Amino acid sequence: MGLDITHYKATLEPCEPHTLFLIGGQIYSETGAEIREKFDGFNVDFDHFQKYIQKIEVPTEVDSVIIIKGAEHLAEVKEGFASRETTFIVKENEEQLQNELRNFEKRKGYQHLKKDYHDLSYANWIVLTYYTSEKKDGFYFKTVGEQRKGMNRKFWKKFCKEETSHFALKENFDEAYSYVDKYWDSDTKEIVIQRKAKFKKEFIDNFELGASFMFVSY
Repeated sequence: MGLDITHYKATLEPCEPHTLFLIGGQIYSETGAEIREKFDGFNVDFDHFQKYIQKIEVPTEVDSVIIIKGAEHLAEVKEGFASRETTFIVKENEEQLQNELRNFEKRKGYQHLKKDYHDLSYANWIVLTYYTSEKKDGFYFKTVGEQRKGMNRKFWKKFCKEETSHFALKENFDEAYSYVDKYWDSDTKEIVIQRKAKFKKEFIDNFELGASFMFVSY
């Protein structure tokens, strides 16, 4: 996978609903949330983000349906979801789809559950998730900067640790900036200068204490 460094900022604005299903996991998205009871891997405590803590709707998945965008994609999509026990519905037209979903919900007793449609424009399917939710203390976050590889060995030694992957202090950002360096053999001096300038703009100049944290994955 390689090294990925992301600058996230806590925000009071709700995130994309489907990303809330990732709370407590190792996968992050463009937006997301943290909750007090699953807060882990940070070098600060939960109340470091106190300005942004609020009651957020935390979902629990009950079931899901994979809606396939046309019969021509049926075999491909089923193969892609082979490891997942789920229901597949092929969309022929909107009326047919809604009829099949109503029948499915009635059969399963899902009429009163909340629903989230995760529809990626480039995908041949839509994930429809049925869920319940409850309010818990948490904070939303959004992506404001990204860096892929381009760091020297000192960065790996300092920041690539299993027990901590989220760094929220200004000195963490400043130290990481000092490790932006030549990485590929094809890197020129000008490329390194541009890489450092991009990191400075997206991580250093955009840092906000009590909101910013740097997530390191590798």
